[in-house]
Amino acid sequence: MEPDDRRGAPDGGDGEGAARRPGGEDELIAALRTSLVPGAGGRPEGEVHLGDDAAVLRPARGYALFSVDVLVEGVHFDLSLGSLEDVGWKALEVNVSDIAAMGGLPTHAVCGVAARPGLALEQLFSGLQASASRHGLALVGGDLSAADRLFVSVAILGETNATGPVLRSGARPGDHLWCTGPLGASAAGLERLRARAAGGSSVADSGIDAVLRRAYLRPEARVREGRLAAELGATAMIDVSDGLARDTGHLASESGVGLVLDTVPVAPGATEEQALGGGEDYELVFAAQPEAPVEDAFEATGLRVPVLLGRCVEDPTRRELRGRPLPAAGWVHEL
Repeated sequence: MEPDDRRGAPDGGDGEGAARRPGGEDELIAALRTSLVPGAGGRPEGEVHLGDDAAVLRPARGYALFSVDVLVEGVHFDLSLGSLEDVGWKALEVNVSDIAAMGGLPTHAVCGVAARPGLALEQLFSGLQASASRHGLALVGGDLSAADRLFVSVAILGETNATGPVLRSGARPGDHLWCTGPLGASAAGLERLRARAAGGSSVADSGIDAVLRRAYLRPEARVREGRLAAELGATAMIDVSDGLARDTGHLASESGVGLVLDTVPVAPGATEEQALGGGEDYELVFAAQPEAPVEDAFEATGLRVPVLLGRCVEDPTRRELRGRPLPAAGWVHEL
C-alpha cells in the first residue's frame, strides 16, 4: 500500500513518505497501533500487521476468500442518524457478511478512510475494532486521506475448509430455500430514525423501535449460520443486502433455476414490503437438499432455526410468491 503524496495520505502502515500534519494523521496512526489488536489467538508467527508498507499474512488453509465494500456518506449512512462508531461497526460487518455468505471464516481486514478535517476518526476505528473483536479477526492495515465527505472502504480476507466455498450458482431444482432470520428490520429502523430526526414521529418510542434502529445501525453478520449451512451441504447461499426479492433472484439467476416462495419472514415492527425490498438485513438465504437436517442441526447448536421460504424449480423464468409473481423489489445502485 504505497502512499500518494498528492493526497497527503499515509500508507498501509505508519505513513512514512506521506504529507505530515503535526498532531494530525501521525497522532491518529500512533493511537490506532495501540488500539487495533490481533485477531483470535494473537498474531501468527511471521505475520506483520500495522507498521510497514504492506501487511504480511500467512496463506489461508483450504480456499482464500477476498471481498471489498465501500460505504459513502449520504448514500450508505447519514451521520445525523447515527454515530461514527456505528459507521465503523457497519463498515466491517457488511464485509464479514460477504464471507459468511460463502460459508467462510473472516480472518483479516484493512480499512481505507477518506474524511473531511475535524471528524473524530478514533470513534470510527473504535466501531471497526468492536466488530473485529466480535469475529476474532485482525485489522492489519489501511489508508487515510482527505475528502469533502466520509468514505470508508474495507477489504477483507477469509478462508473456508477444504470442501471449498458455497457459491450462488449451485442450487438445483427441488432444493429447499431457507432464511436464517426475519427481514425488514433494517429498513424499518431507518424509517424510525428519520422520523425521530424530523421530530414528526407519531409513534411512541418502544422496545421494538430500539431493536429496529439497532438493526439498521449495528447489523450482525451471520458467520456461524453460514458455516453450519456449509457443513450441512448448502448448494448455494447469499446474504440479504438488497432485499429478499432481489437477492433470491440473484441466487436463482446464477444457479439457472426458478423460485417458488411460500412465505416471507417479517421482523416485528416491519412490513412485508420492507422485508422484500428494504435490504441491509444481512441474514443468509441458502439452498439445501430436502433431506438436509437443517432445523435439527441449527437447534442442536443453539442457533435460531431458519425459516423455510420455499423451493427451487426447474423453470428459470418462474419467480413466484404464494402463487403470484414475485415483486420486483430491492435496492439498485444508480451509477
